[in-house]
Amino acid sequence: MTDGPGADVADLATNLFPGTDPTSAAHRATDWSALDRPLVRQLCGALAQALVRARAYETQRAVALAMQRAMLGPVKLPAGFAVRYEPAVRPLEVGGDWYDVVQLPGDLVAVVVGDCVGRGLPAATVMGQLRNACRAMLLQAKSPAEVLAALDDFARQVPGGGCTTVFCAIIDRSLGVLRYSSAGHPPAVLMHPDGSSQLLDGAGSVPLASVAVHGRPEAGAQLRDGSTLLLYTDGLVERRRELIDAGIARAVDSLADGRELPEGELVDNLVRDLVPGVRADDVAVLVYRHREPVVFHAELAADPAQLSPVREALRTWLVGVGAGEPDVETVLIAAGEACANAIEHGCRFAPGTTAAVRGRLRADRLEIEVTDAGGWREAGSEGLERGRGRLIMARLMDEATIDGTPQGTTVRLVKRLSCTA
Repeated sequence: MTDGPGADVADLATNLFPGTDPTSAAHRATDWSALDRPLVRQLCGALAQALVRARAYETQRAVALAMQRAMLGPVKLPAGFAVRYEPAVRPLEVGGDWYDVVQLPGDLVAVVVGDCVGRGLPAATVMGQLRNACRAMLLQAKSPAEVLAALDDFARQVPGGGCTTVFCAIIDRSLGVLRYSSAGHPPAVLMHPDGSSQLLDGAGSVPLASVAVHGRPEAGAQLRDGSTLLLYTDGLVERRRELIDAGIARAVDSLADGRELPEGELVDNLVRDLVPGVRADDVAVLVYRHREPVVFHAELAADPAQLSPVREALRTWLVGVGAGEPDVETVLIAAGEACANAIEHGCRFAPGTTAAVRGRLRADRLEIEVTDAGGWREAGSEGLERGRGRLIMARLMDEATIDGTPQGTTVRLVKRLSCTA
């Protein structure tokens, strides 16, 4: 018996048709005609080929799905975000629509929803190129209008990239504002906690690579604590023989009804209520729930005895916002180094002044600032080897920067908490 799929199928055929094995008792008890044996051999050959094709199909499908998921967008999202994607063509998991959430420096987050012409695999290949180009431009700290202007030129170089619609926004979660620009895309919806809403249609322009434009418009909007932002593609709201305004109005009503739901449940409701069972277009939906940061503030006098009370106050605040014990201890050590340096460098040589300790938590991002009125003495000054405060802060925190000016010094520490309530 030979190895490989043919051997597996031949063994299976022997089990199914024991009379084909000349050594078996069943063969000796069964009178197989000369015509039966060739038919069984042909069946075994056909089954072997079918098994080979099945294995090849499964391999190709696994590769295709992995590539599709890589093209679509991030799987792990920052807190406050939820997304859903419904392709029009099965068994594909992607099509011409896409979403993206890009973490930028500081407390900035970029959100993008786009829609390429067509559907299925041809549209998905165009989508993957445009999504990656858009993400690269956002990581270069470009504004939404600049991103769409650059994407305009890129789309002209991609076959099938013309007439793509894109909505791009950058959210400053610390200030509660967003800037946005749209290339022919349906307007995003901003729903406030009191039920009032607005369509973000103040910076619309033509789709990508359609007609020449000189610059893209950009506009802004203010977010409140609890405001919900909805981005979507036209498959969510567009219906035959109906104005798209009617579909947008349905989306606004559904968003208003679910504005107090968690983001994941809200986006599930939107898809269930608005996406038809039989559809001819892909659907991408992105929801963001804005929350104001939780803030800590304390004053630190020029006395080492003040370190312990501030440390305990900071510990109480961290525990209260749900930080895990390992993160609490790590932050306290790093913040303690910053506070000790503020007393030594900032307050000792400026009698009567105090240092300020501020903490801010948004989702899983913790920021600590220690500000004083003095200057930072560099290592080795006065012939002395200074302490290792900088090294400790840099090793314990995800970010640790020291900004010194003639007016004072600010130490900024950032930690991504592993567990928050």
